[in-house]
Amino acid sequence: MPVTRPPIEGGAVAVRAGVITAVAPAREISGDRVEDLGDVVLVPGFVNAHTHFELSHLAGRISTDRGYVPWVEGLARVLRAGGDAGPLVGEAVRSAVRQSLAAGVTTVGDITRRPESVRPLLAKSALRVVSFGEVLGIGRLRAEFLAKLTAAIDSTAATDGLRIGLSPHAPYTVEPDGLRLCARRAREAALPLCIHVAETPDEEAFTTARVGPLREYLERLGVWDDAVPCPGLRPVELLSACGLLGPRTLLAHANYVSDDDIRRIAEAGASVAYCPRTHAAFGHPPHRFRDMLAAGIPVCIGTDSLASNPSLSVLDELRHLHRVHPDVPASTLLAMGTCHGAQALDWNTRVGSLEPGEDADFVLVTRAADGPADPVANVLASTTSPRATHVFGEPVAS
Repeated sequence: MPVTRPPIEGGAVAVRAGVITAVAPAREISGDRVEDLGDVVLVPGFVNAHTHFELSHLAGRISTDRGYVPWVEGLARVLRAGGDAGPLVGEAVRSAVRQSLAAGVTTVGDITRRPESVRPLLAKSALRVVSFGEVLGIGRLRAEFLAKLTAAIDSTAATDGLRIGLSPHAPYTVEPDGLRLCARRAREAALPLCIHVAETPDEEAFTTARVGPLREYLERLGVWDDAVPCPGLRPVELLSACGLLGPRTLLAHANYVSDDDIRRIAEAGASVAYCPRTHAAFGHPPHRFRDMLAAGIPVCIGTDSLASNPSLSVLDELRHLHRVHPDVPASTLLAMGTCHGAQALDWNTRVGSLEPGEDADFVLVTRAADGPADPVANVLASTTSPRATHVFGEPVAS
């Protein structure tokens, strides 16, 4: 399944020095060594465009049943009680890398508040990563903002496989001046941006009037002060006004958006990372990903963290969508989990499809004998785990 063109029955991928040199029917390709993979569907490595590896040790510890604000408050409570200690974070990241590769994920957009600890670990992994350093800057957190911003965009750990990005956390945790500064720093350093936006319906009350559950949460956290400004704009409008919307911006979640929001996002050339099972866990209304796709927005797939999701598998997310939205073509869903994510993370010249010149990152999924004839529908209707994951043409998980 090249993704960028129709499936090739009896197809083959030729690899030399970790790079794809040909994708065609097997009879048209020759090579020094030929490996018959059997009755499998061969797809590009999956792209997890939005995740939080360092929260992987919190799996099952914080309930989503009471909604987003109680969940995020519980998360903050656990982290403040020592749940972000170095050894815990280190093992969480290493575990997340192993789980991702086993699930066929070869590229990730990872959010970290501890770049100095997390990035060296990711740089040693087989994954391609955009490491978005996360910053908060509101109320009493204002004094730490510049130092956190400097650490977030530090490129010391950058390698060929690890790129640096910047993530102002959300419109309710970074003030407008901070959002504008993040936009400026990202432009100056040519960095991609990621921001959580319109994740909860309470966000609009906060950005338009500084009222509601999110303000109350910040007050309980001891962060709020009376100098916090009120922009009087809806979340997506606020990002636009602060210069954050652009072709290198990835919007995480975007669960509550209007037609005008979708128009703004599309005109700016920004991408959206939809996290289907986290979305379902919080009981949000149906996501408008189909409207976004129709508007030309590259909608990609994220898993968020194991604190809100049962796995870090993009394939699991796509299978969930296939069950809930059987009307959406399987090929569209596969593109969301591969080439759309690669485009959103600016890795699309290297990964996201199977084409000559790209890195040989691919996943083998055994075809179900009793499943649909269409190879992608077969993969999405199955419950089989990937049989093997290859990066640069070499197996890294099986």
